[in-house]
Amino acid sequence: YFGMDHNVDQTGKAVIINKTSNTRIPEQRFSEHIKDEKNAEFPQRFILKRDDTSMDRDDNQVRG
Repeated sequence: YFGMDHNVDQTGKAVIINKTSNTRIPEQRFSEHIKDEKNAEFPQRFILKRDDTSMDRDDNQVRG
């Protein structure tokens, strides 16, 4: 994409990147290629507060 050279270092924990004669800044931004799939895979969830008064009333009516 950027025309750069890359190699893994001897420890295998890092990538070494070097410019080459083909290195360029592309016309299209890299972020434009990334879809916002985070919301599709993991829908946002909310913790809702329980209305304690209505739950207590319903429980008492069923049990009473």
